[in-house]
Amino acid sequence: MQILIVDDDDFALSVLEDTLTRIGYSVTTARDGGEALNVLRETEIRLVVTDWDMPGMNGVDLCRTIRREDLSSYIYIIMLTGREGAKQRLEGLCAGADDFLNKPLDPEELIVCLKTAERILSLETRDLALFAMAKLAESRDTETGEHVERVQSYSRLIAKHLSPEVKSMYGVGEEYIRLLHQTSPLHDLGKVGIPDNILLKPGRLTNDEFSIMQTHTVVGAQTLDAALQRFPNAGFLQMARDIAITHHEKFDGSGYPNGLAGDQIPLCGRIVAVADVYDALTSRRIYKEAMTHEQAKAILQKERGGHFDPEVVDAFLRAEPHVLRVRQRFSDETAGAEPVLTIPKQIAPQGSDQIPCKILVAEDDPVLLAKLVELLGVTGESILVATSGNEAMNIWDEHTPRIVLSDWVMPDKDGVDVCRYIRARSSISQSHFIMLTSHSNKGRLLEAYDAGVDDFLSKPFDAEELLARVRAGIRKAKLHDDLIRKAKGSQALNAQLAAVNSRLERLSMTDELTGLFNRRHAMSRMDEQWALAERYGRPLSIASVDIDHFKHVNDTYGHDAGDAVLRRVAVILRDKTRTTDAVCRVGGEEFVIIYPQQSVQEVSFGAERCRSAVEQHTFGIGDAEIKLTISIGIAGRTPEMTQFTDLLRAADQALYSAKHAGRNKICTADPTAKEIIVNHPVIASCDQFSPDGPPMDSAALLKRCGGDPKFAAAVTDRFRSQAGGEVRKIAAALSAGDADTMSRTAHSLKSMAAYLSADVASNLAKRIEDLGRAGDLGQVEPVVSALNAEIERVMEWLNRDSSNAREQASLAKAGV
Repeated sequence: MQILIVDDDDFALSVLEDTLTRIGYSVTTARDGGEALNVLRETEIRLVVTDWDMPGMNGVDLCRTIRREDLSSYIYIIMLTGREGAKQRLEGLCAGADDFLNKPLDPEELIVCLKTAERILSLETRDLALFAMAKLAESRDTETGEHVERVQSYSRLIAKHLSPEVKSMYGVGEEYIRLLHQTSPLHDLGKVGIPDNILLKPGRLTNDEFSIMQTHTVVGAQTLDAALQRFPNAGFLQMARDIAITHHEKFDGSGYPNGLAGDQIPLCGRIVAVADVYDALTSRRIYKEAMTHEQAKAILQKERGGHFDPEVVDAFLRAEPHVLRVRQRFSDETAGAEPVLTIPKQIAPQGSDQIPCKILVAEDDPVLLAKLVELLGVTGESILVATSGNEAMNIWDEHTPRIVLSDWVMPDKDGVDVCRYIRARSSISQSHFIMLTSHSNKGRLLEAYDAGVDDFLSKPFDAEELLARVRAGIRKAKLHDDLIRKAKGSQALNAQLAAVNSRLERLSMTDELTGLFNRRHAMSRMDEQWALAERYGRPLSIASVDIDHFKHVNDTYGHDAGDAVLRRVAVILRDKTRTTDAVCRVGGEEFVIIYPQQSVQEVSFGAERCRSAVEQHTFGIGDAEIKLTISIGIAGRTPEMTQFTDLLRAADQALYSAKHAGRNKICTADPTAKEIIVNHPVIASCDQFSPDGPPMDSAALLKRCGGDPKFAAAVTDRFRSQAGGEVRKIAAALSAGDADTMSRTAHSLKSMAAYLSADVASNLAKRIEDLGRAGDLGQVEPVVSALNAEIERVMEWLNRDSSNAREQASLAKAGV
């Protein structure tokens, strides 16, 4: 996949470009927002990684502009930032960013983020391809009724009921089952290449005709091969291709087209084979009557180990009650009625290729309402008006407008209430909701996003911007309608099922109250990190967290207040941990934080940040304000531990010790350090940047470079050649009173030092950058002096490391 990276810092740009190229991406670079926009307008790039702080058009402005641009497809934007706090992230989200990564980058976190982006971007391609191909196959043979829907459902049920051993052997998880459900409808795609006189013949086929019919497996595979050449990384296309060519193979090797046997047949093909044959047996055709379920089941059992994989037949039998419900739901018994294409009423064609896209304007100011109606008249769409929230909801119920332009503050119901009302009732026909607002409070904007608002427009608004955003919403609505109109009506149901499946998948790993990972996911994540730690010899630590005296909150203020406290504590824990740390609620008022690749000593600092933040926070409960504390138990993986449950047990024991020691404590499982009380300093001046200890972390540098010593050496060489010059440039800018140049140079040096894991140097450079942006040049000189001394210390360390490396190489060469 091609990625555009945008950063004005040459060092950071070079490191990121090398990193992405090394893991297989094609990279295009830009050094500011304007250059990036030109690239996006001329090149089809769908993934952008951009820095936040850039001169001219910064990352936030770039996000906003991309979202306003009429580009051919959705662009996924990852924002790189050294900024901390929820408010800054909210600003980026409001501008249109999809995800965030902190500088300096963690390669593993970067890869996870990119894979998430690829998965999300693949959904558009996947849905379009499946809609088009499924419709093409269905258009040839209407005699098969609801065959596609039944095979799709049967296949999913069989996969869900496979034995745990089979699931483990073939990696059958939720993602596999979801892909199987999406791709199984394409099993007979190749029938588009079968002549009508054979495909639609009202009777049994001759041997020659059957030989031609058998080629539909190859035709389907060839069609999907062509799609795979265009999208080689689309896993769903590969599964669809495997199903198309193997669903008529038999377990004993007597099937077609290639006579595959046993495990030579992909599992997805073996599953669809059972689903397809069962449906064919139990469905009426012109040339035969339908069998009963019991008759068809007897045939499947008889062919267990012959035609069919025994494990798949056993899974079918375990799913039997569900299979019968699906069969009844998608019954073809329609009293001889002609098959019809059911399209939802609100999006059905109305005499032309283009469907009117009604626009609802909700505004209680009559002057502004008249202006909005006048402006929107140029769209040529039907305009509906409402002067209150209740009226807007009534109009939406009656007309289902596709675009809603609503003021935030209105009588009776405000714009957020209207949006929630619409989101609770819209299913297939989605409305694009634009909020008019003078609010600048980020918390209020987040509330609106949670309610389902798609876009914001600030008052007073620009007429051209208003029309651009409304037209973008209209394009989105009409594209959606066009896809639905070209597909079978049941595709609307599939869209709803996909949304439900997505929600269920999310709920399966998320605690609904707090939004954190739940206990099930915590156990899975710990098992995964344990395996990585064991394989690569990495440290792994966890913290068990418990809210002190939480029962008193529930007993005194009620369970609603307790829920509010849990949600707030969850936010604090998430804000005070890294994005690579997993914060989970494992039950009641208990939380677990998983710290990959961190020692107990390192974790103690993060734990103290969490403890201190909760202690200092005031929890508002109705008219009351209360203070709460948390107790924390920390444990690190030791050689004596054999599984992750040992680590969890040790953390729990440490938590009990913290409770017994008086609460609001941090204890470790290490008997030599029963309690850790950490005073984590807030960096305010250069005096707090202690020169004690190594000036850089060579192991962390190597990790950031993907474990490649040559890459790490290149990063080190660049620091050697540029760092001193950057410090001199900062000093010159300070003498000239040029705060802008000083800040930008300090920003670049901060990035260089951070990639080198020279934390003191990086923090000093950040201090200079912040002072420059604040215009407070009077405090910069001592920090520059401290930075210069720290850079020299880093250089000495690098030279010593190089000398040690050369000496070790010489000794090795000499055989010592």
